[in-house]
Amino acid sequence: MKKIFIALTVAIAALFLTGCEGMLDIQKKGVISMEDFYQTDEDAESALVNAYYQAARWLSNTMGTEAGWNECPLLNPFEYASDDMFAAGENKADGVEGNQINAFWYNDTNSVITGSYHCYYMIICAANQVIDHFAESADTQVKKRCVAEARVLRSYVHLLLAMGWYNPPIVDHVLNANEPPANAKDQNEVLDFIINDCKAALNDLTERAAPTDKDGAVKVTKGFCNAVMAKAMMFKKDYASAKPVLKSIIDSGKYSLVDGDKMSTLYHYSGRGNSESVLEFNLKYDATVDGYYQRAQPNFKMLWGWRASRIRLPNGEGTELPSDSPWGWCNPSAKFVNTILENDGYESNRRKAWIKSYDEVLYEMPYTTDPMSDADKKKDGFRGITDASGLYGHVGYFMWKRLYRQEDKAPNGEIQWNLVIMRYAEVLLMYAECCAQTGDGASGLPYLNEIQKRAGSKHISTECTLAEVQKEKYIECWLEGSRFPDLVRWGIAAQELKDNGKYLPNFCDAMTTLGEAEHRGYIDDSDAAWCTTMHPEMGFDPAKHSYFPIPFDEKKVNPNIHNWND
Repeated sequence: MKKIFIALTVAIAALFLTGCEGMLDIQKKGVISMEDFYQTDEDAESALVNAYYQAARWLSNTMGTEAGWNECPLLNPFEYASDDMFAAGENKADGVEGNQINAFWYNDTNSVITGSYHCYYMIICAANQVIDHFAESADTQVKKRCVAEARVLRSYVHLLLAMGWYNPPIVDHVLNANEPPANAKDQNEVLDFIINDCKAALNDLTERAAPTDKDGAVKVTKGFCNAVMAKAMMFKKDYASAKPVLKSIIDSGKYSLVDGDKMSTLYHYSGRGNSESVLEFNLKYDATVDGYYQRAQPNFKMLWGWRASRIRLPNGEGTELPSDSPWGWCNPSAKFVNTILENDGYESNRRKAWIKSYDEVLYEMPYTTDPMSDADKKKDGFRGITDASGLYGHVGYFMWKRLYRQEDKAPNGEIQWNLVIMRYAEVLLMYAECCAQTGDGASGLPYLNEIQKRAGSKHISTECTLAEVQKEKYIECWLEGSRFPDLVRWGIAAQELKDNGKYLPNFCDAMTTLGEAEHRGYIDDSDAAWCTTMHPEMGFDPAKHSYFPIPFDEKKVNPNIHNWND
């Protein structure tokens, strides 16, 4: 199959876009007859491209769902629920839906949870269109491969649902309006479905040719299939079975970590299709194609940028920051900042690639007042925090890992980075964990160390224990959506999330707030505990918050469906 770009003609998109009563009651509405379309290898390829299109669109944003908002379903529900970040914004009245999840006072009408759930099933519907129409009649290798890739896409999204909702409905075909789905018996039933689907797909998939093969990074391959299957096994706590599956990815030689000084390119335009990518969706700007906005994570740059209304962003010649005015909803948590500084050290490759200090923003990034001496920069009133109340939900370190930069800007001003689904670094850490979980730490240690050495970390493990892997994964896979499900799987969510939402300080500059002659950042925590007073019901409860609730609007129209803890 040729490299898949998520840039389709309107005709192809219209052919498959579906209408819904509930998001799971999806009817097929084509513009040509189904009997005439689902025939040839070319038809199979077109149907598969649509499945990729839907996956890229609906994992990128919730625009167009009943939720009516624009979050990133791949990341936002899981990240808001983690200890990776503060769900911040302008102030305590901003970004309420994210704060509800971050501080665990949400309910079943939360738009982030509702929109993400709906988006996942839209992707599953598109994958099922391929499988339903070609699986039984797959008489060519092309058709078999298309079915296999669709199976793995379907499996991956079911894995997100299992991690988020425990026992969501398994949807293995396109549903009609008279077929309301019901919950799976338990999480293991969903995980078994995923494992079996991946096994059925594996032999018909192609393999990435080499770490330099960019085409092999932007489509479902044997490597990604094995990674999804192994991750499902790990959530079943079948570490012994997952271990050789993960090792096969490592031994394939098709992937490698990028160099430490290139870590800042991960998740950005210059790092697209890199050696570390197990799967990413290839977003290519094309001015002749409508609908780019819906596929380009349109509000990601705003939600996860720095709060421009409260700080003068580096705006001089050569700045890496675009001129947009982002909203600052994703700030590194105090816990994460302290962990990476203590573990890696300030000068590590990973710290510099993941987060930036206020001093780096003030003195190492360009402003229009430059050039000037370091002494003058400290007194320069045209840089730094300008709001007297400071940056809300902030401790003086700025998210850099996923920050939208100049290089990521498409000609129309939208994002043109690829949506990264899985990195080889996670594969290595999953393998190291399986080794630790099965009493074979010695086999996992070289791969754990490989991650640490690439990071330039001052901490290099001498043993591959579960605790060592847990800490390393927290730092390496920060803001990748894995932290919250892992905490639940490890049984330590209550311990690690007990303080979520209880501490939301402001970070201020004494030049602005106190009239000092030079910039000096400091934390103002005088109102940091506001959420505990305003929402006394907040706080992680394993019986309520280990998984998300089924959206209210789904339960309203489908009596067969219920929450995981009902």
